[in-house]
Amino acid sequence: MATPIIEFLDELPGHGRDPLLERLRAAVRFDIIDGERTEHRLVRIDHGDIAVSTENAPADCVLRAAGRTFEAVVDGRMSPMAALLRGCLSVTGDPELLVLTQRLFPGTGTRGSR
Repeated sequence: MATPIIEFLDELPGHGRDPLLERLRAAVRFDIIDGERTEHRLVRIDHGDIAVSTENAPADCVLRAAGRTFEAVVDGRMSPMAALLRGCLSVTGDPELLVLTQRLFPGTGTRGSR
């Protein structure tokens, strides 16, 4: 499934080191739900360097939502925190990583302004 969220996440490593995430070393998995199917993207952040894979591997934090919710996040129409508060997004693991990684998305950090 090629969706805006998949394309966005897959392109993250090409943006280079993110200075806002230089103190972070963590893995965040995005579980993107489309009907009965779930697509996975594992985003590994290593002191600002970002790598993305399709692994359904354990992560420090797992963000799970419908594709349309993640698309609203990528489009800048909703922040990840707003999606969580609205019950559209679930978080397991370290919730602080939701706050830190939302900097990757439009309207919430430097990456969104590129």
